[in-house]
Amino acid sequence: MPMYRKLLPFLMIVAGCSEGGKPEPPHYDSERARTVLTETLDAWKKGDTKALPRRKPPIRFVDDDLVQGMRLMDYELEQPDAPIALHQDVEVILSLRDARGKAVHREARYQVATEPALAVLRSDR
Repeated sequence: MPMYRKLLPFLMIVAGCSEGGKPEPPHYDSERARTVLTETLDAWKKGDTKALPRRKPPIRFVDDDLVQGMRLMDYELEQPDAPIALHQDVEVILSLRDARGKAVHREARYQVATEPALAVLRSDR
């Protein structure tokens, strides 16, 4: 039996494991992600998060502090000029007030989706 016939199954396995056949990752618009994040946090700050799902396009926002009734007084992106990447946490310093009016400062992390739909999801809890 010729040597190439013995190596053929091995070569087929190796060829199947190469990265050449991987599809390109979807395009991620960092500036759009930053806009979606700041618009979402601004809506929370104004007490208007219920309007986010009714926007065109709608924004899905998930944050445990919001669910627990905390009010956002102010926020600051830890790295305001850094690009936002797909599946990367964006660190934000939150200034909150609880139901009793007590000030609470937290470091939070969010992930921002721009495709197929807009979403801002708290990822540090």
